[in-house]
Amino acid sequence: METKFNQPIPHKRRLHLRPGWQDRLPIRPILLIAGIAALLTLMILINQPRSRVLNSAEMEMVRSTGVLRIGVDDGVLGLFQNGAGLEADIGKAIGEAIFDDTDGVSFVPCTRYTALWRMDDGYIDLALLSMQSFGNDNYASGTIPFYTEDCVLMGYEERPLAHLKVAVLDGTAAETIAYRLLDQEEPEMVVVPCADYYSMFVKLRAGSVDTVCMPRTAALGHRERGMVLYAEPVGTVSYYAIAPTGSVLLELCDELFGTWNGDGTMETWQRENGLIE
Repeated sequence: METKFNQPIPHKRRLHLRPGWQDRLPIRPILLIAGIAALLTLMILINQPRSRVLNSAEMEMVRSTGVLRIGVDDGVLGLFQNGAGLEADIGKAIGEAIFDDTDGVSFVPCTRYTALWRMDDGYIDLALLSMQSFGNDNYASGTIPFYTEDCVLMGYEERPLAHLKVAVLDGTAAETIAYRLLDQEEPEMVVVPCADYYSMFVKLRAGSVDTVCMPRTAALGHRERGMVLYAEPVGTVSYYAIAPTGSVLLELCDELFGTWNGDGTMETWQRENGLIE
C-alpha cells in the first residue's frame, strides 16, 4: 500500500537547451543598453571634479559676492579689446559655469606687473595672461593653455640674427625664447631686457636696438608705419589662467579649457576673434 511515507522521490526535469540558442539572444539591444550604461558612467566620472569644484567652499564665497573679477591685459588685438575678444568669451563662459549666467563677470584691466598685487589687494580673483614666472609660491598658472601663438621678431627691416640687438619684455616667455636663441643658435646676438613695451619701442625708434621680440598679437597691436614682422617665428607663447596657488578656480579653468579645446569651442572663439584663419 502506497502512503505519503513510501512515495517515490520525484526527479526534477533537467533543462535541455536547444542547439543554437545563443543565436536567438537579442544581442544588439543588449550591447546598446551596455553601451549607454558605460557612456553614462563615463559622463558621471568626467563631471565629478567639476561638480566638486563648483560646490566647494571657495566657490560658494565667490557666489556670495555675486561677481567674478577677471584681470585682462586690455587693448591686445584679438584677446581683449574694448570689451571683446577671446578672453572676453572665455571669462563669460567661466562666469556662466559658476553663476549660470554671464552677469556676474567683471573684467579688470591689468598687466603681468600689476596682476599679482591686484590679487593681493583683492581687486581680482583670476587673471588671463601669458605669465608663468611669479617670483614666489603664492601664485600659480593653470596647466592647460587657452591660447598658444607665435613669438615673432619685428623691426624696420628683416636682417640676419647675428649681431642683432633684440629688445624683450623682462621676465616674459619672449625673453626666455630670446635667450634660448642666443644660447643655442646665435651666440653673437644681444638680448636687451626692457621694463615695458613703451621702453622697447622707444629703443627701436631710436635705433639703439634692431628688433623687438614679442607675441604676434602684441606685435600687431604695436606695429607702426614702416615696421615689418620677420617671416619666421622664433618660438611660441602660451596663455593660462592665473590665481593664488591652490585656488579651485585654477582647477575649474583647467577642466573647462580642456573641454573647450577638445570639443572645438576654443577654436571657434579663436577664429571668430581673428586669431586663427
